Amino acid sequence: MLIVRDFSNRFQQLSGMPLSSTDAKAKLKRAGIDTYSRQYQAAISSMSEAARGGVAYTSISAIRNVMSRFDKDGDHINSWGIAGMDITGKNPSEWHKIISVSERSRQEMFDEVKRQFLQENGVHNGYTTRRSEVFARYQKSVPKEQRLKGTWTLGQYERQYHQALCDAAKRKNPDWEPGMPVEWDALDGITRETVEATLTKTDSELVRKEFNVRI
Repeated sequence: MLIVRDFSNRFQQLSGMPLSSTDAKAKLKRAGIDTYSRQYQAAISSMSEAARGGVAYTSISAIRNVMSRFDKDGDHINSWGIAGMDITGKNPSEWHKIISVSERSRQEMFDEVKRQFLQENGVHNGYTTRRSEVFARYQKSVPKEQRLKGTWTLGQYERQYHQALCDAAKRKNPDWEPGMPVEWDALDGITRETVEATLTKTDSELVRKEFNVRI
């Protein structure tokens, strides 16, 4: 068992020895761990934060396990196995940006919004939605540096698709409210293309042109 003692500086200690010592580095190297890698540094930083104010016991396998939560650039990997989605310490203005999102991903999102809209009569239901899967497939399809902005943009499309379906249901039945049955032909003619034709882009939002409102 290794003991991580001094979390106050960058070179935490194992068993009383600085990680920069020859012996400690040799142990980690024999275990296949590169102490100069960003992945390792991110893992040690995470362990340091978790043990702040105390002494933490660890092992080579524990270090390796924490390292698996980061990619080679030291970016956190989420539960979907995707890096680049951590917004910790980031100003929203950095990633609240509208960028180009593939037609395929937009269509997948529209289809999912419409599917759940009909299933749940326009009510958002976190238990039946498959939106997370749509977002994950999109995120995996683009370079890491595009993922936050692209996810924000796809979320903007999602909101607009849902609002367009609500508007269509209400046009068919002015008394309609989310949770009420949707008229069988209320959504006829509502496609991704027809919805997107009503939208214009600002730097950070998708705006409905005909009403010039932000949803």
